[in-house]
Amino acid sequence: MTHGDDIGLMLPPNLAPVQVMIVPIWKKPNEKEGVLNAASSVREILQTSGIKVKVDDSEQRTPGWKFNFWEMKGVPLRIEIGPRDVSSGSVVVSRRDIPGKQGKEFGISMESSTLVAYIKGKLDEVQSSLLEGARSFRDSNIVDVVSYNELKEAIAQGKWARGPWSASDKDELKVKEETGATIRCFPFEQPTGPKKCLMTGNPADEVAIFARSY
Repeated sequence: MTHGDDIGLMLPPNLAPVQVMIVPIWKKPNEKEGVLNAASSVREILQTSGIKVKVDDSEQRTPGWKFNFWEMKGVPLRIEIGPRDVSSGSVVVSRRDIPGKQGKEFGISMESSTLVAYIKGKLDEVQSSLLEGARSFRDSNIVDVVSYNELKEAIAQGKWARGPWSASDKDELKVKEETGATIRCFPFEQPTGPKKCLMTGNPADEVAIFARSY
């Protein structure tokens, strides 16, 4: 899976059903109301601006458990609000695509226009980062081939083989039986100029991409 790691999913913000998860944090009973009120206020600010946001205010799980759970679900951004954040009028924001402290920023103002601009900017950054990463992964794993032997070698290395194709369904079945790969697609953008089918040597109008499915 391109948008994922050992933790779980990494959903592009444009596709995520929840773009921001707010996790309120408190330890003492007298901290609860202020933290929850701040979380509710932040949620309303973001919802009003069109951002898909939820608050996980359940008390059955620890904040650490919630962090791990929503990271596994692939929510692009997490907002943490604790008593100190309430006092300073700020929040902590963590990016799903950058794990650990590197993806966390402190002291983001709760002021509505500042917060909305910051969150929208971060969502755009995550979207662009995931798209760039997916394209880089795709391009680095495609091998151009001009013969069946080259296709078999590319597939054996776990790559995707791209080459001219005009052979029959029977030939494609042979490829599947011998390599485990099938035609995944015919790219919209096709190279120009004369081409010869990698299997038969006959003229080919298109290139196809072969790969194994998992």
